[in-house]
Amino acid sequence: MSNAWWAYGSELKIGNDGTAETFTKVAEIQDIDGPSMTRETIEVTSQDSANGWREFIPGMRDGGEVGITANWIPSGATQDGTAGVLSKFLDDDLHNWQIITAGDGSSGSMDIEFAAIVTDFNISLPMEEQAQVEFTLKISGAVSIGAST
Repeated sequence: MSNAWWAYGSELKIGNDGTAETFTKVAEIQDIDGPSMTRETIEVTSQDSANGWREFIPGMRDGGEVGITANWIPSGATQDGTAGVLSKFLDDDLHNWQIITAGDGSSGSMDIEFAAIVTDFNISLPMEEQAQVEFTLKISGAVSIGAST
C-alpha cells in the first residue's frame, strides 16, 4: 500500500511584523511549488583521484524559490498592496513565510519556514476563467522543515 498523501488543505502564511512572530494565512492559494533547494558542489579532482574519476565535496546550499498560484483577490488583506503579498513585492524587505502542509495521514502536517523576498508578481486575467496571481518567493538563508505544532 502506498504512503502517498493528498496535499489538499496546505497553506501559505505571511509573517506579521513584530517581536513575537505570528503568521497570517494567504487567501485562496491553489498551488505551492517548492521550496526548490539545491546544493553546489566543489570539484576536488586531482592527479591522485582514483581510476580517473572526478571527485566532489559539498558546497553552499541555496533555499531556492517557492512558486505560488492563487485566485487573485486584489482587495483582500493578504494579497493587496497595504499589508498583503503585493506590499511585500513593493517593499525592499525580507519577510518570514510559512508553509503548513496538509496532514499526511500518519505523522501529521509539516511546517516549512523561511525568509524570502517576493521577486515576481504576475496577474492573469483570462477571458473564460477566474483571475489569478502567480508570485515567486526567493529564499534567503536556511529552510526549516519539521513537524507542525
